[in-house]
Amino acid sequence: MSDIVPVPNVEVTENGVPIPQERLDPAVAAFIMQSVTTANLVKLRKLEESKVPIGTKPIKRTVTDSVMEIRLSPPWISFSLINDGAGAVTVWTNNEGDPLQEGMVASGESYSCDMRYAVIKSVYLKTVSGTSATVRIFGKEGKPL
Repeated sequence: MSDIVPVPNVEVTENGVPIPQERLDPAVAAFIMQSVTTANLVKLRKLEESKVPIGTKPIKRTVTDSVMEIRLSPPWISFSLINDGAGAVTVWTNNEGDPLQEGMVASGESYSCDMRYAVIKSVYLKTVSGTSATVRIFGKEGKPL
């Protein structure tokens, strides 16, 4: 007897990579692709629905030199802030430590923020040390993502 073992017939690509012998049923592959497409369409629909305002909410607060967080539920799409007080107000959205989303609103001035989608979950306010200010905020609420 010889020690020769028969080699199964293996197809290879032009780069020498073997092609697996077990292949996915085309009907199963089509079902998987359709499921992925449907899931992505649902995500896009939710994103587009979050752009439509579902209400408005007015808020009036007295701001001091301590950071004030206003948590928003449902999240806001956009808001306008009017500083009626004597001191300047610094405003942030969503992340207290993010200086890129920071705005300074002088006394008698206004500030607008439009994110186009309902993603504003918190507004942070603070005045210059030793001062205070009264602010009015008008927000457009949206559906959460």
